[in-house]
Amino acid sequence: MKTKVGFIGFGLIAGSLAHALKESGRDYHITATSRHLEPVIAAVADGIVDVAAPAVDETFAQCDIILLCTPVITITEYLTKLKAIASPDCIITDVGSVKTIIHEAADSLGLNDRFIGGHPMAGSEKTGYENSGSSIIKDARYIITPTKETKPEKIEFMKQFASDVGMRPIVMDYHVHDKSVAAISHVPHLLSTALVHVVSDNDDEEKHMQLLAAGCFRDMSRVAASSPEMWEQICLTNSSAISNILEQYIEMLETIKDNIDKKTPGYVASLFEMSREYRNSLESRHPEH
Repeated sequence: MKTKVGFIGFGLIAGSLAHALKESGRDYHITATSRHLEPVIAAVADGIVDVAAPAVDETFAQCDIILLCTPVITITEYLTKLKAIASPDCIITDVGSVKTIIHEAADSLGLNDRFIGGHPMAGSEKTGYENSGSSIIKDARYIITPTKETKPEKIEFMKQFASDVGMRPIVMDYHVHDKSVAAISHVPHLLSTALVHVVSDNDDEEKHMQLLAAGCFRDMSRVAASSPEMWEQICLTNSSAISNILEQYIEMLETIKDNIDKKTPGYVASLFEMSREYRNSLESRHPEH
């Protein structure tokens, strides 16, 4: 049976999901639109999208699932439009990395029975459909955040959808999601950016630091090349959780600095030992990586 999928917004993640759907071996029919239609038209030419819609209109009325892949600040606008357009049985979801603000918007519009939050936890410092591909999302986690009114069969639909695109579904409360991603994604991106600023400010005219930068610095600074616009929106919409983790991180840095200044015997070794234990435990949770 053909499953009709709609994408509103068609960049890196939407394009990667669409690639994976077409490669899944299942019968997915894809309709897509975007503020700029060029990537959607390119996807039609690539055989990834079946219908390029000029706007969010009745073209999406027959969809079984519609994915909002747009900036968070535009989500409420699109939810309002979809409330009138989408069929009552259609699942409306999103792919954003902050969930609370979107769940609150859905609740205010009376869409708790139709909206399910989604977060494919994959990406790249590169952007745009032209850089998309199923390999970007393969084996990554796909977080599903139901509402209090979500029916069990719709959760199962989302879990199957995530599996079909080659991802690993995890059902989670959206408040827990936002606290978790603040710690393991949002704050690390800020730390990466801060590190690059500190090194840049301290480098000399001959750029010796840049010349010597190798594995450690390159690994830690890679995500500093991510989209500035996207990360500003993420930080503004998950500010409370991010601020809380940053406060704890600053306290930890102050403690480290104090012990470095005092040359406290064994402190650095114990710090690394504790960190190494937790870091190594990640391998058992993510054996494919």
